[in-house]
Amino acid sequence: MPSRKTDNGLRRLAPRLDGDGGPLGGVARFARELETHRRRLQQGLPESLRGQWRLARLDEVEIVVVAESPAWATRLRYAGPQIQEAAARLTGVRPRRVTVRIAPAADRPRCHQPPHPPGEHARAAIRAAAETMDDPRLREALRRLADTEPAS
Repeated sequence: MPSRKTDNGLRRLAPRLDGDGGPLGGVARFARELETHRRRLQQGLPESLRGQWRLARLDEVEIVVVAESPAWATRLRYAGPQIQEAAARLTGVRPRRVTVRIAPAADRPRCHQPPHPPGEHARAAIRAAAETMDDPRLREALRRLADTEPAS
């Protein structure tokens, strides 16, 4: 397959990723199959087990699910026999074991909270520390920190 180069000389990967031929096509096909199996598997499970997990492997030896949190991992571990039975209904073969791993979803935005300003006792300790500093820049920075409003 001829590859086109972009203006900066890099080869375009999109045509190689879209096609079903070659090693990347095989990876893309495998990912699509896993996603299809995950959707069908979740439909075959009770409502309480549908949620924050992905399917990483499904065959006669093992089913590997990747939970997005430790809480989901625990729930899935306890439901191992139910998951095996649902997989057997889906594929016709019951996996011998269920493995649960934990990995947060990469596309989920993380909520970062700004740090809380120090309370009154901490502010008093910071002021006292500032007065003992020889470095005027450090002393001023500590004074600014001590002057921040306390958390409500």
